[in-house]
Amino acid sequence: MFVPNSHQQLSLYDSFKDLPKYLQEYLLNSWADTFQEIIFPAIDEERFAVLYSDKGSRPNTPVNIIISALVIKELFDLTDERLVANIHLSMEYQYALRLTSDKRPPVSKNTFSNFRERVTNYYKETGIDLIQQEVESLAELIRDNLEIEGDRAIIDSFMVSSSARELSRIELVYTVNANFIKMLSKSFEDLIPEGLEVYLKESHRNKVIYRTKNDECKSKLKKLLEDAKTLYDAAVTAGGSITETEEFELLKRMLGEQTDYDDDDFDDLDPDNIEAKDGTELKSDILQNPSDPDATFRQKYEGNIGYTANVLEVFDDDNSVITDYDLKPNIYSDQKFSADILEKLNNDPALNTGIDNQLKIFMDGAYYTYELSKKALTLGIQFMPGELTGKKPAADKMTYYQNFNLDSDYENVLNCANDVEPDYQEKNPDKNSFYAFFDKEKCAGCKLKSECRIKSNRKHNSVSFTEQRYETGKLRETMGEKEYIKECNQRAGVEGIPSVFRRKYDVDDMPVRSEVCQKIWFGFKVAAANFKKLLKGLEPSIS
Repeated sequence: MFVPNSHQQLSLYDSFKDLPKYLQEYLLNSWADTFQEIIFPAIDEERFAVLYSDKGSRPNTPVNIIISALVIKELFDLTDERLVANIHLSMEYQYALRLTSDKRPPVSKNTFSNFRERVTNYYKETGIDLIQQEVESLAELIRDNLEIEGDRAIIDSFMVSSSARELSRIELVYTVNANFIKMLSKSFEDLIPEGLEVYLKESHRNKVIYRTKNDECKSKLKKLLEDAKTLYDAAVTAGGSITETEEFELLKRMLGEQTDYDDDDFDDLDPDNIEAKDGTELKSDILQNPSDPDATFRQKYEGNIGYTANVLEVFDDDNSVITDYDLKPNIYSDQKFSADILEKLNNDPALNTGIDNQLKIFMDGAYYTYELSKKALTLGIQFMPGELTGKKPAADKMTYYQNFNLDSDYENVLNCANDVEPDYQEKNPDKNSFYAFFDKEKCAGCKLKSECRIKSNRKHNSVSFTEQRYETGKLRETMGEKEYIKECNQRAGVEGIPSVFRRKYDVDDMPVRSEVCQKIWFGFKVAAANFKKLLKGLEPSIS
């Protein structure tokens, strides 16, 4: 049963008041005082009421205590067990959580795991991430306390490794088969096909996987896939609860991804004549490890299995705070993250900066597209890429922006760089492109002829280009200006986000698997990083 926390202030008999004055002053000047003064009372407990039954039962552990404790856990890199011990034994932790009036803190080793399970299940059922809502709400509070105006931001992404190890194809297929057979052995042992009970022997895995010669790999993979099809047929025949298990879903998925057959119908797949898909045809979103089915493979600098974290950090000359974050399978592109951020700003009036207070977002070129930048401008946001992806223009030719002039409405080609007007010009509104004819005689003696992008035809010279290519040329010219370079160099003044999360918050070693679980854990790390930024902004360091 959900009950909000009523212990928000120090009581008359609070143990804090019994401390010597110098210890009281220590607490008042420590991280704990900042936490209990700003963060703790701001946590919206009612947001989490949906996690609890409305029927009369034992009251929940106060949500603001749980959320606060899990942020502190990430702040000091603690295990759940050490966190519980510190809450029970440390006055500093009790003070931060406003528990100095309690005889016994209302937390145990199961408090946090049970709460994480509740928010995880709710996320899976509804698609609503309550932790992200709370963390981003606290970020706005921190932003207000640090008086960050919010006209500059950085968007950045980084790989987050899955704790599941990389498997070879033989290991993958074997593991999926073995997991399914182990599931059958617990309650449906009679359904295990004849000859496949050997998967239950401890020595079988090593014999199949680690005693395979190179020239045996193809035949062994084929045999394992044949076993998988046999298991699939047995499950479909049994039906009922078997085909509703996670083990069956992974078996079905693996068969579809590792063979040339559609994963929705294997009726025509002969278990005695099955062929493995060529390795070059395997996609990056296939199952990598059944223990973390959401993790994907991406080659960026080196092979990575896991996820991609994306953060938007608002900053000024002195402080910064992460106001938005996300975590997706690592094949999710930066451009998609960029589009997601714009969609969020567009749909949330509280986040929309408006035209009068333009927000500049500094980014890598991978986030930038012309269409996204146009949409951003309608929201009062200017994209500031440090570089652009794609082919660079020829060094010996002008860009279309340098070569031709358009009117202010981008409807007509006015003239070329040598001030020659076209004999004819038109705009194709469907393709958002321009087309123009120029007099061959006027072009013949032009001093810019060697640099011009004009094409020589029999009767006239012509040129065609899209608005996107024109604007890209304009942007490249702007990016070369000293003021633009100076602005983009502000990114270097903000500590690298990926480095912080790897060094201080062990983002590659989260002890959970699946996209939802990893995102929830990552959210608490973001909250801890933001609180550290608050401390840095208000005080020199944690006392």
